[in-house]
Amino acid sequence: MTPKTYCTDEKWPGRPDCVHCAIRSTVLFSVLNEAELGEVLRGIDNRWHETGHELYAQGAKGEDIYTIRAGCVKMVHALDDGGRRIVRLHYRGDAIGLQSVLGQPNRNSAIVMQKADICRIPVSVIHALKKRNPQIYEQLMQRWQASLDEAESFITELGTGHAETRLAHLLLKLDAHSERHCIPNLLREDIAAIIGVTTETASRLMADFRRRKFILEKEDRGIHCDRDALKSLI
Repeated sequence: MTPKTYCTDEKWPGRPDCVHCAIRSTVLFSVLNEAELGEVLRGIDNRWHETGHELYAQGAKGEDIYTIRAGCVKMVHALDDGGRRIVRLHYRGDAIGLQSVLGQPNRNSAIVMQKADICRIPVSVIHALKKRNPQIYEQLMQRWQASLDEAESFITELGTGHAETRLAHLLLKLDAHSERHCIPNLLREDIAAIIGVTTETASRLMADFRRRKFILEKEDRGIHCDRDALKSLI
């Protein structure tokens, strides 16, 4: 008998199977029993998204929240002068779009930074679950607090100090969330938008880090970091 293919297989475009999810204990529905999960699954969509895919746009009111099973999503804020800043990064196990539960517009756009496996959960599912399992709201609040903590980290670690130090913090942060200890080969425009420098400065810093062997870039394979060397800059 051919074994069942679960949604952890990126080639399977089917429905999610949260019961067998490899990160179920870390995501939003970890408090649900199997009977409750069975009801939830009917409303959830799971699929892989390529780099650059926009999950939702700044200013729009969403009807869904999202949990990240793999990959990385950047939160991009458009400035009045036409510029943009990446104000947060979200990783495996994070929930995003939580403002939709309160009917609030999106403060930022959510764009896939590294190919991501994502579950889309209609807000209507969350409201229905609240009536049967109040713990789901506790989970939402925990995810919201985690999002605030990440925002504070961006301000304190990636928004202040010398550009070299900010870049080291960014690479270490990404490396810590990398399951294979290999982070995505970042666009220089993204680096600039995260640490608040020009694209030219970001390119120069990355070239300097590569020359000093703080990082090893491999084409289409991402970046390997020398964590000890990067920590020496902080």
